[in-house]
Amino acid sequence: MARIEEKIAEITDSALRLSIAEEVANLKKHTRFGLVFEEHQPEFVPVYGKKIKRGERVAKKTGDLTVIWRVVAIKNGQALCELEIGSQGIAGDRETFPVEQLVIIRSMGEPIYPSLTPVDSVINGDPSLPHHVLIEADNYHALQLLLFPYERKVDCIYIDPPYNTGARDWKYNNDYVDDNDSWQHSKWLTFMSKRLRLAKRLLNPDSGVLIVTIDEHEVHHLGCLLEQEFPDATMQMATIVINQKGVAQGGLSRAEEYALFVFMPNANVPPAADDLLSPDRADNKRFRNPRWEWLLRGGTNSRREDRPGLFFPVHVDPATRTIVSIGEPLPLDQRPDQGTVDNTVAWPFRTDGTLGNWRVSPPTLRTLLAKGYVKLGGYDEARKTWTILYLGQKAQRQIDEGAICIVSRDATTNAVALEYVAGEQRSIKTVWHRALHDAGTYGSSFLRNILGEGGRFAFPKSIYAVRDAVAAVVRDKPNALLVDFFAGSGTTLNAVNLLNATDGGQRQCILVTNNEVSEEESRSLTAQGLQPGQDEWDRHGICRSVTWPRSKFTIRGERDDGTSLPGDYITGKQVPRDKPRNIRQLGFVEGRHLTVPQRKQVAALLPNVPQNKVDDAPWLLNDDMAVSILWDIQHASTWLEELGEADHVTEIFVVTMENRVFTRLKTEIIELLGAQVVSEDEKRPLANGFATNLEYFRLDFLDPQEIQMGRQFAAVLPVLWMMAGSRGARPAPPDEHAPWLLPDGCPFAVLMQETRFKEFVRHVDHRADLTHVFIVTNSHDTVHKLRREWPELHVVQLYKDYLENFRINLSENSTL
Repeated sequence: MARIEEKIAEITDSALRLSIAEEVANLKKHTRFGLVFEEHQPEFVPVYGKKIKRGERVAKKTGDLTVIWRVVAIKNGQALCELEIGSQGIAGDRETFPVEQLVIIRSMGEPIYPSLTPVDSVINGDPSLPHHVLIEADNYHALQLLLFPYERKVDCIYIDPPYNTGARDWKYNNDYVDDNDSWQHSKWLTFMSKRLRLAKRLLNPDSGVLIVTIDEHEVHHLGCLLEQEFPDATMQMATIVINQKGVAQGGLSRAEEYALFVFMPNANVPPAADDLLSPDRADNKRFRNPRWEWLLRGGTNSRREDRPGLFFPVHVDPATRTIVSIGEPLPLDQRPDQGTVDNTVAWPFRTDGTLGNWRVSPPTLRTLLAKGYVKLGGYDEARKTWTILYLGQKAQRQIDEGAICIVSRDATTNAVALEYVAGEQRSIKTVWHRALHDAGTYGSSFLRNILGEGGRFAFPKSIYAVRDAVAAVVRDKPNALLVDFFAGSGTTLNAVNLLNATDGGQRQCILVTNNEVSEEESRSLTAQGLQPGQDEWDRHGICRSVTWPRSKFTIRGERDDGTSLPGDYITGKQVPRDKPRNIRQLGFVEGRHLTVPQRKQVAALLPNVPQNKVDDAPWLLNDDMAVSILWDIQHASTWLEELGEADHVTEIFVVTMENRVFTRLKTEIIELLGAQVVSEDEKRPLANGFATNLEYFRLDFLDPQEIQMGRQFAAVLPVLWMMAGSRGARPAPPDEHAPWLLPDGCPFAVLMQETRFKEFVRHVDHRADLTHVFIVTNSHDTVHKLRREWPELHVVQLYKDYLENFRINLSENSTL
């Protein structure tokens, strides 16, 4: 419809124009099933730096690009222009403008010939490895160009497009789109749909993944659009908390944004290690070596009369410290003579001298003993019996599930030694709540840390949110190719470099961003008499003032003035560190004299001790608590045996008034447990930089009249270099009369003069490192000969007028 309206605007008969416009308005009232939006008018792109000549289509540099004029004549720096398309005035109206205020315009569907102009580079790694690429350009045309080297080859596309909040955060045809724009949503959807269609062609159709971040303003529209454009893919949405305090917006405070993952049919999401996307690893306690539990029941139902069938003897051999057999329950009217009990039998005697019971029945205990899940502890002098230890149901279940493995088995006692499976693999969840994803601390502040206070960018992503998003799908692809065509502040490249440095990968990242200046800077620069296209204006743009400096500084580890970047990255890995345990005496009372309510009052004064865990046992020691309390020092020896299996305990309290006893126990605890080995985040100084390379290009456009054989080869040479993997130092263009190009260190060759075919073949045969051969020819026979000559190489034909290969901006259904 929008294109029809564009044509209607060109009708010079006002009555006819009005009549047709009314009929079109009626047609627009009819909707179709699915996502319905008005496909807005084509986008226009300004072509700066090209000489304005008679017949060119132009617009004002600082105006609406949809108001298009045709240059009729140029004289004395003034251009006489005739209105061709515009929202105001009548087609055919004429006006004169200073030439320096105008810019050549190309619209969607009008063929243009792009070129990549090298701007800068940073070389800080092995030149033979893939170079990253930054392209300063309108991303629609950049995507069309990228189809030539990368169609169907990209493993992951990560984009953070404009959120269309109405806060003048993006432009359509050089005009800000805000809440006052009645076409706000349709413009955004049109803008996105065109780019997503190209993105789909870039993605590996089998295993590629597209990740799009968005907030609530367009999340539902985007979801429908993605389903429409990727009908064969699977889509999931992750909720990412980016501001834990929330942002008040008149109703609920928004704390999150969303990442929509679009998985092509055979895309793989590798399982995550424990440190990936867990809530700050608060659940690390689940991944320590398991602890044996007391077989003696404590707490409720722990008296003999509560469970008579669980009062039975366990026969032991003190010499070998083994369990010999399991007896039967002793009738309730009988009781063992505690005065004659010897050390060959273990009974469930409680710490206060009364009779208790075991946790399991005799048949169950026999089964556990056969499996090696029961073992003999120490002899308890206070209770005059042995301590029996067993593996509880939770540990048994984790053994069955594979979360715990049996490391060894004692040859004498049959008791097993256990260990949690290192780095247990789990699926990544759809809710990400991590402090590292905070956009303020690890986005805005992090960026200022790199660029200094002068480096401003609205709402940069947390580097760790981006790192985790791309790692979720390429962590098992060390050579993945990634593209971000809304590169903004360059967070994606920074995140990919960090991921590579952490796991030794060689992932390659292609960034595309425009060079728009902010609204505030635009007003300031305009007031100074500056215009887009001038160096004084362009150096304030996003790409040149933020994306490129950040990328360059983070690779080098220093700014242009030589100052090192401060601070550290969090790599995502964990490293061990010794941490002393806190061992303290509670010397105001003797713990064994306290009742259970009194113990609970004492426990309430201690950190992280739930009162429901406190009972009449001589000590408190639990798998789920980092705190242990010795209430009765008379049972210290048995407690120490138990404590020796509890490496997770970091806070230890001894409730006694006997200072010398506490001093002795503290020495024994330190010798027994030593310092606790804790895991902490591995850090990498920003000043270390990254051993990698980056090429910075600007997308320019060629004059069709200059496209002749042997000319403008420099314009497409970077694309050939990229197609061959962006490996080796980017070569300089050869002399225009050179018959071929065979650059050292680059895995490609180009034959420009077909008549030198045989000589070219001999030179290529001496290069074992080549992967691509390009030949400028109209002869398919020559191409087939080369493909037969080098079946292992990619042989690509470039036509005689080879720049026709790079003609872009055609209709969406055409091919390059």
